[in-house]
Amino acid sequence: MLSLGFLLLSLAIGPGSPTPAADARSDTLRRFGLDPSSSLDSRVTTTPPSVLKMFEELGGPAPTPHALTPEEKQQLAEALAALSPLQRRVLGQRLRSLSFLDGMPNTALTSTVNPDGAYKLFDVTIRAGVFRQTVSEWLTEKERGCYDDSASPLSISIEAGSKPAIVYALLHEATHVVDSSLHVTPAPAAGGTTPAAPEPTAFTRGVWVDAATPESRYRDPLLVSACFRPGGKVRPIADAPAVYGALARTPFPSLYGSRNWYDDLAEFVALYELTQTLGQPYRIVIRRGAETIFTDEPMKSSLVLGRAASVKELLTTPSPRGQGGTSPAPPPSPEDVAPRTIPP
Repeated sequence: MLSLGFLLLSLAIGPGSPTPAADARSDTLRRFGLDPSSSLDSRVTTTPPSVLKMFEELGGPAPTPHALTPEEKQQLAEALAALSPLQRRVLGQRLRSLSFLDGMPNTALTSTVNPDGAYKLFDVTIRAGVFRQTVSEWLTEKERGCYDDSASPLSISIEAGSKPAIVYALLHEATHVVDSSLHVTPAPAAGGTTPAAPEPTAFTRGVWVDAATPESRYRDPLLVSACFRPGGKVRPIADAPAVYGALARTPFPSLYGSRNWYDDLAEFVALYELTQTLGQPYRIVIRRGAETIFTDEPMKSSLVLGRAASVKELLTTPSPRGQGGTSPAPPPSPEDVAPRTIPP
């Protein structure tokens, strides 16, 4: 199995005889008119018809184009600056378009421009509403959708700081592009299907059996039936402490990340960058009225952070950007972080 390091090296092959991969790359870039040296903000454009067609096929009201305001352009600039060097490099080589829509039924969509191509390009489409929320507001809204809190004194909040939600959304989607390009999770078989017994990667080994099935020790019924998974359900909010207690016994960074290995990776990278690089908190808090009855901080867990070494190429040095030229530091080892502790 090719290592991520080898794949990174393959992106920077020096002059020499063209390889089939190099030919496929240049042919694809020429065909779609993509200049890899162009800035990422120059890729902001109207949503391609192929993406709009996907929403038409879902039914429901059609999303509408959104033109960025000056304030939103500033938020987007902050989000692009928050990407890791590898994310920026791969997006530079693979991102055809970045667009924004009002009225999307989901938050974001990363779609392949040329699914049958040997060198794939991607479109990223994001719901413009994220510009009006902080990361905390957006993640709280998303998480609350998993619970019925009618006639209950309980409430759930995600405390993740005051950065614009676009920062988190773009970190997540950029990771999907990197994963689809470099196969940080196991590569699909021919035709886009997942092999019955895929060879694990460093990130999935010991955690996932296949794309949607965790290893048995992490296969808790409360997580398998969570609302984010296919066939999952909305639970009474009284079940929330048990749900997050089950999550705390796993290496998954979030409930959404427990749904499949693609989102496990995207959530891990986004939350690592948010907490370790941008210095923001990430707490799951359940309250009864004003009383806090449950708190968990997944990105302080040795079980979660112990996975950082397997994707270190995707991560940024854990020091705030813009505060001097510190040398990149390696991700923490399991011995460097505290075990997950949960109040009763």
